[in-house]
Amino acid sequence: MGGEAQIRFEAKDRQVFAAIADVLIPEAEGMPAASAVGVQHGPLDHVLALRPELADDVLRGLRCVADVPKDLSAGATAAERLNAEDPAAMGAIGLVAAAAYYMQPEVRKLIGYPGQVHRPVRPEEEDDFRENGLLQPVIDRGPIYRRTPE
Repeated sequence: MGGEAQIRFEAKDRQVFAAIADVLIPEAEGMPAASAVGVQHGPLDHVLALRPELADDVLRGLRCVADVPKDLSAGATAAERLNAEDPAAMGAIGLVAAAAYYMQPEVRKLIGYPGQVHRPVRPEEEDDFRENGLLQPVIDRGPIYRRTPE
């Protein structure tokens, strides 16, 4: 997977996405705002290429609030309106914004996350889930399951 998203975002779509993303992920405590790391550009396309089922909701949401006037509160106004009128679209935008943000090398470096790394299990760690009785309630309960509907 990967590559370009099927949807071609217009400049206005990207501006609205950046404004909403900045409301969800503002600059704070040494971390940059979402738009400061460019989530509205390549990262938006990349996430939607990985999760194409979100694209329709994202685009519908962005275009639904595209008429919000550009001012200092535009992102907040758009987010509030979208959350009230189309929560599915707002949820998709939030998910895509967060994914795009935390995929950025600058952000990952700031939070100390190097990405997925290969770390083989050491023999002394192999059964660590049994320590401190963590699983004992599950073991005591015994096997359970629910039949799936036919």
